[in-house]
Amino acid sequence: MRRERGVAAITAILIVAVAASAASLMLAQQSAMLDQTMLVASRAQADVYAQAGLEWARGILMQDGKSTPNDTLAEGWARPIAGMPVERAVVSGDIADEQGKFNLNNVIEGRNKRSEPDIKLLRRLLALVELPPDLADAVVDWIDEDEDLSGPAGAESAYYLGLARPYRPANAPMVQVDELYRVRGFDARAVAKLRPYVTAIRERTTLNPNTAPDVVVAAALGVAREQVGGLLGDRIAAPFGDKGAFMAAAGRANLIPVNDFDVKSAWFSVRIRVAQDDVMVGTEALVKREPQRGTTSIIWRRPSY
Repeated sequence: MRRERGVAAITAILIVAVAASAASLMLAQQSAMLDQTMLVASRAQADVYAQAGLEWARGILMQDGKSTPNDTLAEGWARPIAGMPVERAVVSGDIADEQGKFNLNNVIEGRNKRSEPDIKLLRRLLALVELPPDLADAVVDWIDEDEDLSGPAGAESAYYLGLARPYRPANAPMVQVDELYRVRGFDARAVAKLRPYVTAIRERTTLNPNTAPDVVVAAALGVAREQVGGLLGDRIAAPFGDKGAFMAAAGRANLIPVNDFDVKSAWFSVRIRVAQDDVMVGTEALVKREPQRGTTSIIWRRPSY
C-alpha cells in the first residue's frame, strides 16, 4: 500500500514538473512572438519615417530650386539633421550635391565617343587621391560599348570572362558608384579613397564650384590641391553667383577652367537614418530636381547601413 502511495506521489510530482515545463516553454514562445511582433511593428514604423524623411528632402530641394538662382553650401538643404525626435524614434539625415562630384559617366560622350578632357580630369583626380591614374582606362572600357582597350590598364570582355568568377563588363553608363568594385584594378581601398569625389549619373553633368571639394576643383583645373585654396576660401560667405563669376575668379587666380562648370545643380543624394526602439533603418536615394516642371524624381533608392 505504501509502495503504491509512493508511486502515485512520484507520478504526481512528474506530472506537475512536466506541466510547469510546458507552461514555461509556452510563456517563452509567447514572449518571443511578442518581441518579434514588436520588432516587425517598429521596423514598419521606421520605414514610414524614412519615407517621410525622403519626401521632406524632396520638398526642401524643390522649394530651393524655385527660390534661389544657384546652389551653395550655405543653403538650408546643405545643413544636415543631426537627430530629430519623433514619438519613439529619432530621425537624422543629410543631402549632398552630386554635381559637386565628378560624374564617372562623363568620360564617354553619347554611346562610344571618348571625352578626353573628362578622362584627363579623372586621371588627375586619381593621382590626387594617391591612386594609379591608369585606372581611368579601365573605367572607360567598362562604360564604352566597344571591345577596344583604352590602354595597358584597360579591360574588356576577354579580361573579365577570364576571371575565376567570370562576368561581362557593363558596356553602358554606370548606375551607382559601387560598380567600381567590379572594374579592373579597383579594390575596397581604392573605392573608399575615390568615393567621396565621384558620382554615377546617366546624363552628362557639369561641376558646381560652390559645392565641389577642393580635390575635385583642383583636378578639373589641372593644378595641385593647394592652388585652389584661395579660389574656394570665401565661397560659403560669398558663393559664386553664376558661371561667369567663377570663370572670372579662376582667371584672377591664373587658373584656366577646361571642364564644364555651372552653379545650379539638378542631382542630389539623400540619406535618411531612423532609430526606432531597437531597430535601425537607413535609406539613400538619388534625386533629380526639375524646377521647370516643378517636380523632383527619385532615380533609385536602396537600403543603407
